[in-house]
Amino acid sequence: MINERTRKKIAREHSRRLNAGDVDALLELYAPDAAFEDPVGAGRRTGHRALREHFGTAVAGHLRETVEDTVVGQDGAHVLSRITAVMDYHPRGPVYAERGWLPAPGAAEPSALRCHHALLLRVGESGLIEDMRAYWGRPDLEVSAGGPAGPFRGPADIPPAEAALRQLPYTYARRLEAGDVAGTVALFSDDVVFEDPVGRMKLRGKEALSSHVAHGSAGKVNEILGRPVSSMDGRFVVIRGDARIFVPEKMRMRMITICELDEEGLGVHIQGFWGITDTTFGDAVPDPGR
Repeated sequence: MINERTRKKIAREHSRRLNAGDVDALLELYAPDAAFEDPVGAGRRTGHRALREHFGTAVAGHLRETVEDTVVGQDGAHVLSRITAVMDYHPRGPVYAERGWLPAPGAAEPSALRCHHALLLRVGESGLIEDMRAYWGRPDLEVSAGGPAGPFRGPADIPPAEAALRQLPYTYARRLEAGDVAGTVALFSDDVVFEDPVGRMKLRGKEALSSHVAHGSAGKVNEILGRPVSSMDGRFVVIRGDARIFVPEKMRMRMITICELDEEGLGVHIQGFWGITDTTFGDAVPDPGR
């Protein structure tokens, strides 16, 4: 089993090698038959040849990633980072515009592109990445006419379904903090699967979830949420959070949660990623570098 600190080191090294433009070194982190989907909803691909092509276009666009936070699952395999990437508009911008992910450029073509995303890596027992999934949707793409320094602008309008998708984590946190157990549970399907944290707890169904929500409400859970990202298939929203529990003792957790929704907008699978290295007790502050 690959421990938490090792998985975080692999995730940081992944961004470092990509920023350095060293595709050969980046591929050394991946198993030969690794699968990936970037963005989620655009179709999965497999193997080093496909990975080389994928990362090669990022390097050609002088991509630079800023890692905002990295957390782990308690399953001995997963590590999840919240990242903002800035790159030249070419070569990916025109491709994204052709797919309808970006508006067609006007007379003055943008010079830079920014993407907010969450990168989920599954690391095997060999220490190599076996699966990579990048979560981002159309609202997570922004363009700039002023180059990498910005300012960047996103889409003028977000479709109602997408807006509702991205609102779900805020509604959940607001209802939970207010002690509205029934209202919180109503956000999920009857057969919901709830993992919090991944690798330690898996609840199935609303009855089990209701007990968990009531326990969290009694513990006076308070969560400060960051900027959500979604997916190209409209099924997922991913959000970074800073959660605090005050009863029976003060505990703080850095976490990133992946929420999968059904066609009715109800949560069907919730995965909360946070590890021992993402948790502190008392007044200590979690160290992102651990």
